[in-house]
Amino acid sequence: MLYPDAPFGAQMQARVGALPAASPWAAALIETLAGETLENLQAEHIRLFVNAYGGAPCLPYESVYAEGRVLGEVAQDVAALYAQWGVEETGEMPDHAAVELAFAAQLARLCAALEASEDRSLARQTLDAFEREHLRAWLPGLAADLQAAADLPFYRAVGAALGAVFGGSAAHWPRRHAAPSVADSPEEAE
Repeated sequence: MLYPDAPFGAQMQARVGALPAASPWAAALIETLAGETLENLQAEHIRLFVNAYGGAPCLPYESVYAEGRVLGEVAQDVAALYAQWGVEETGEMPDHAAVELAFAAQLARLCAALEASEDRSLARQTLDAFEREHLRAWLPGLAADLQAAADLPFYRAVGAALGAVFGGSAAHWPRRHAAPSVADSPEEAE
């Protein structure tokens, strides 16, 4: 979900290759990435997630899906949760899909690494609640929007992967009609 840079393709292949079991959505990510130029990926990323005529169709923020605006209450809620777990600012808004997914991955690693059972249990409970209350609550909608709006097969595959992992399908999630722009955020309005 982050802007693709020069090492993007190699990083994506390494991350998908590190998954414990191959799945059709993982193979589709690598297959569709192989045929794309970095310039095409960057242009599509900007169109889908940042800026397009009439508004970006897939703003990757939970607040947009939960509250219809950028930097809503959910962004503050997840920022507070990150602080409880010692997660530092990333440079992205706290409810950005990539930040939320990275936090969930960090919790999953903690669940496996913590030795004290009570610490491991707290990490597992937090991960389960975060997945239920945040990731599964909005990522299926983003997945459906990506599958409908993406021109490049890679970003449609990203949408399919999100749908496969977090549930839902395009049939269950109607597309949003009026996507707010980043300029609609409260900070920009001041």
